Amino acid sequence: MEHRQFYKMSMFEGSSHVPLMIMGPGLKSGLQLNQLVSLVDLYPTVLDIADVPAVGNLSGQSLLPLLSKVRVLFKKQHPDWVLSEYHGCNVNASTYMLRSGRWKYIAYADGLTVPPQLFDVTLDKEELHNVVLKFPDVQARLDKLLRGIVNYPEVSTTVHLYNKNEFNAWRQSLGSNYSQVIADLRWHVDWQKDALAYERAIDKWLYGSL
Repeated sequence: MEHRQFYKMSMFEGSSHVPLMIMGPGLKSGLQLNQLVSLVDLYPTVLDIADVPAVGNLSGQSLLPLLSKVRVLFKKQHPDWVLSEYHGCNVNASTYMLRSGRWKYIAYADGLTVPPQLFDVTLDKEELHNVVLKFPDVQARLDKLLRGIVNYPEVSTTVHLYNKNEFNAWRQSLGSNYSQVIADLRWHVDWQKDALAYERAIDKWLYGSL
């Protein structure tokens, strides 16, 4: 559990920050780095180690310049930020995390419906204190950077509409069996406490705004 959240959808450090260990011939041993890297960097790194040319539109970059015993230059400057986003069915809104230096910025949905979060992970390792109101300049800078990487309000709207359309199509395909089928899904124990209220909540979501 991380902040009463579980699965890998959480943007808090306990879930999103996983140490990366790499070993192999030609790589420095016993080296520890604080460089922010991402899973998207692994593929170009493996290609680089295998001396296989990478296509030009990869999101990540090879980490070989950080690891090699011999001096290897970055083909382009490695970003000082890491992005993560989640759009699964286990959250109420699309979630975006931008980590840059000591700061972690978390935005939700269109950036307005749900207040964003800002954590100083150097001073607040447990991420218990949202300082977004205390550092509006940092929030503005990171939000601008995030929007430059991904237009998250637009993406969130697209995801939200897709979810509604797909759910509606599924419900219509069930016809009169809908109430019984949805009651038998994995949440069936809680559902039986007040099935009608849950169905009304779904209707409110389907026909409501973002």
